[in-house]
Amino acid sequence: MKTFARQKRKATPTRPGGQEAGFDHASVISSLLEAVVVVSPRRGIRVANPAALELLELDARHLDLGGGLAGVLSLTDAEGSPLAPGSYPDRMVTRTGRSVSGMVVGYLLPNGRRLHLKCNAVLVNGSDDDDPTIAVSIRDITEKHASWRRLAYAAHHDLMTGLLNRTAALTRLQTALADRQEVDGTPRSLAIMFIDLDHMKRVNDTLGHADGDRALIAVARRLHSLIAPPGFVGRLGGDEFVAVVDTDDPDEVEWISRAIHERLAEPVDVRGQGFVISASVGLVRMPADDDRPAAQIIRDADEAMYAAKASGGGRTVDFDDLGRGEIRSIGA
Repeated sequence: MKTFARQKRKATPTRPGGQEAGFDHASVISSLLEAVVVVSPRRGIRVANPAALELLELDARHLDLGGGLAGVLSLTDAEGSPLAPGSYPDRMVTRTGRSVSGMVVGYLLPNGRRLHLKCNAVLVNGSDDDDPTIAVSIRDITEKHASWRRLAYAAHHDLMTGLLNRTAALTRLQTALADRQEVDGTPRSLAIMFIDLDHMKRVNDTLGHADGDRALIAVARRLHSLIAPPGFVGRLGGDEFVAVVDTDDPDEVEWISRAIHERLAEPVDVRGQGFVISASVGLVRMPADDDRPAAQIIRDADEAMYAAKASGGGRTVDFDDLGRGEIRSIGA
């Protein structure tokens, strides 16, 4: 019996006309609903599917310009700071040889609208290729990112005044105490002011709570305008606030104290009526060698504030003066 040896031959896709061809990636990418671009460092964006062209507002003029994504797109980090070219997702893949997953970037459209995008990037061909090819998928998460930011803002801010809320302010104070180091390693001094508005019940009874809240918002804005970063103002609750001043200059602390009382002495206009809202302020100075914890500082400032209120309000009392049996009005 004659046997026939059958030689196996690997089947290869062909293009029309019988020419052998590799898998048609472009057709598959074009059919995807998610935005996908194929990039190489030399040629820039080689392929962009319709979803990518629409999302990024690109056209054929933007293809094959060279320089990878950085040659075509101006990306920022999630907070809006420009990305260095080496931090673009395609460059990170070529630089590290590892895929990029879930990278959030900002992108400013030609019409001025800012998008937030989530990018995944993967190496398509070998990393030893002279011009490696990177596939980047892009998803528009602008609305989701805005929701995240709103939730984060609400978690750390008093929604009526826009100031830091109690939890965030006390956390920020703890951080300021732990990190108060100059570049040369010398600790900085801080001043903490516990601010309680005088006679707010009378204001609420006269105006009603809705208009009383408007007056409170006006006061919060005035306080915020007086404290320069990295100092801050927070609302502890009700009509109580805390201000942290980052300075080594005792004269600046007293200037701010005077400015608080002077600004509050300016009438707050609510529905055509002017109301003057004074404040009792307790001051705690934190020299470089003072290691009191945040909770103790707030208690000491609160004690000084009550001394100011007991003396008639509308003034600042330094906690150090209480320890000496003195009550000296500062900046009132």
